[in-house]
Amino acid sequence: MEWKDSYDIGVEKIDCQHRQLLVKLNEFFDACTNQKGKEKIEETLKFLKDYTLEHFGNEEQLMSEIDFPELAEHQKTHAEFVKTVLELEESIKTKGVSVLSTIKLNRTLTDWLINHIHKCDRLIGDCIAAKGNKAV
Repeated sequence: MEWKDSYDIGVEKIDCQHRQLLVKLNEFFDACTNQKGKEKIEETLKFLKDYTLEHFGNEEQLMSEIDFPELAEHQKTHAEFVKTVLELEESIKTKGVSVLSTIKLNRTLTDWLINHIHKCDRLIGDCIAAKGNKAV
């Protein structure tokens, strides 16, 4: 997948983190395409755990600072994503890596990029613009 300017929300720190996620997503896709998804899945899940702690914290702090009206709902979607990642990690620990687990991670990441970042996170940028704020 390629980064589209429409994914940018207008906050460099957040946009940079989103681009970093896309890089990891593409690395995982490439590994799957080359029949190496099983080898890459654990590394990708570790990245996601670290990424979500930092990124979601940054994003939620920003939303709080700008009085984002949908903060609670956004936090809920973040928590659901973390839960999905942890469940997938636990499944891999107990059952091992499977084709199904690589497909599930592919779908989860693609859905997150397309639906959450492109649609939900975009609203953060819109909120900042509507308030005439300059986000740092």
